[in-house]
Amino acid sequence: MFAHCIIKQVDGITTIHFSRAPIFDEARQVIDQLAVEKSYHLRLWDFSDILFDFNMDEIRQIALYGKSKFTEPNRVAVVAPQDSAYGTLRAFEVYRQEKTHSITRAFRTKPEAIEWLEDQRGILKSLMDASSGT
Repeated sequence: MFAHCIIKQVDGITTIHFSRAPIFDEARQVIDQLAVEKSYHLRLWDFSDILFDFNMDEIRQIALYGKSKFTEPNRVAVVAPQDSAYGTLRAFEVYRQEKTHSITRAFRTKPEAIEWLEDQRGILKSLMDASSGT
């Protein structure tokens, strides 16, 4: 579906990997697909291999858009080793966590992000079980 993006699920973690810097509309399209498929509870957005260049307004808009689509508890790890991209994604953390049930963390390496998501899996399951009454 996406020319410059691969979405795959491994061990319950949905990984989104871009082969080039995405534009705003591409990010929205990926969010839409994940929301429809309900494959968003544990997500890893991997920007390791690209020069990430969203501006702060785009980051805020993407965060707000994601909050409107991802309505169940979820965890998001974003990976960007470059200093400027990492700093921008730290701001994304703040925008994503305002008045929501989502927790977002920025990481410089993919192994750190995966470890955090794996740690969050049990917490997230407990939250989802409690909200469904099981």
